[in-house]
Amino acid sequence: DLSVIETPPRNRLPVSTEILEWKDDVIKKAIMKEIERKGQVFFVSDRVEDLEKILLKLQALMPTVKFVMAHGQMNNSELERVMEKFISGKFDVLVTTKIVESGLDIPNANTILINRSHNFGLAELYQLRGRVGRSNVQAYCYLIIPPLHTIGTTALKRLQAVEQFTELGSGFQLAMRDMEIRGAGNLLGPEQSGYILDMGFELYHKILDEAVQELRQEEFSDVFKNTQFEMPKILANDDLEIQVYFDALLPSDYIQSDTERFAIYKRLYNVQSNIEIEELKKELTDRFGNLPEKAENLLFVVKLRIASLNTGFRKVILNRRQLTIELPPESKSEFYEKVFPSLSEIFQDIPEAKLTQKKTALLLNISIESQEDAIEILWRIKKNIKALFL
Repeated sequence: DLSVIETPPRNRLPVSTEILEWKDDVIKKAIMKEIERKGQVFFVSDRVEDLEKILLKLQALMPTVKFVMAHGQMNNSELERVMEKFISGKFDVLVTTKIVESGLDIPNANTILINRSHNFGLAELYQLRGRVGRSNVQAYCYLIIPPLHTIGTTALKRLQAVEQFTELGSGFQLAMRDMEIRGAGNLLGPEQSGYILDMGFELYHKILDEAVQELRQEEFSDVFKNTQFEMPKILANDDLEIQVYFDALLPSDYIQSDTERFAIYKRLYNVQSNIEIEELKKELTDRFGNLPEKAENLLFVVKLRIASLNTGFRKVILNRRQLTIELPPESKSEFYEKVFPSLSEIFQDIPEAKLTQKKTALLLNISIESQEDAIEILWRIKKNIKALFL
């Protein structure tokens, strides 16, 4: 699950971002522009050993500007003194490394220059840019690079992504672009999954899970024989169909947002136990109020589904006084060899249970007194099926 906060603080302005090559007059103009409006500047470089050289060069360019240097190799007390002086406004420009990329909030610092920015990762550039623009003053970020022909294609894509996504709340889009540039790894990348965008992540995940389960049960059954019990493939029935005689849904006047309703339906489909249903019911009551009758009916249908999963059943039909279970087609010979004989014994113990033929499938019709009887019978059958494979 993913939540994205896209609403920026009130009066906050996006940081103006620009890629440029090192030119003394351009660097001087950018720094002096900030100082003239009584602000402060971060000048970030990628290597500690170059900071002193950069500091001397900047001082020669702007003799009247007050510079100070800070980096992670300084002892804690010295670093603390430097930062306190910079925050109090005793220095105009902080020449530093990427140690300032997180946890630093100086509203008066609204210009940042990042030297050799092509050597920084996308997340680092995003965090560094976030050190300015912490107030309602327009902030500027300058990504300084060597001549373009010396920069690799991937590094240039990173810089262009930072330059493109300047709007407030664009961090998620930037992260997605980072995944495009670097690749999503073998599991989600083309080496394993092919064109995952064509099928969608959820379908891919389902197919992958089915493949893993098949390997565990067949090719590597000896390896996993002592692990948690897993139902054999012949009992898998995720495509189980449930039919009921009453309306079962989440009314639009109960959950007004289409997105929220879809999310709840999705969660209900993936529920695996009655405990999860009760927890979800409490959540719905807390968020949207007491459940209407149709929503209560939907939760009951989910209970029917849970009781019928991993039984091999194709369809469960509930009428007022009858529960009908459609068994797999006769072509599923393994089911009828391993499971059906035991089911026949169970059916004999259930009063008013009748087997009827429907084309290529068998129907089990059971008379019931209440909805709860249907749940109880399904769980009883499921328990006996599971016992066959323990």
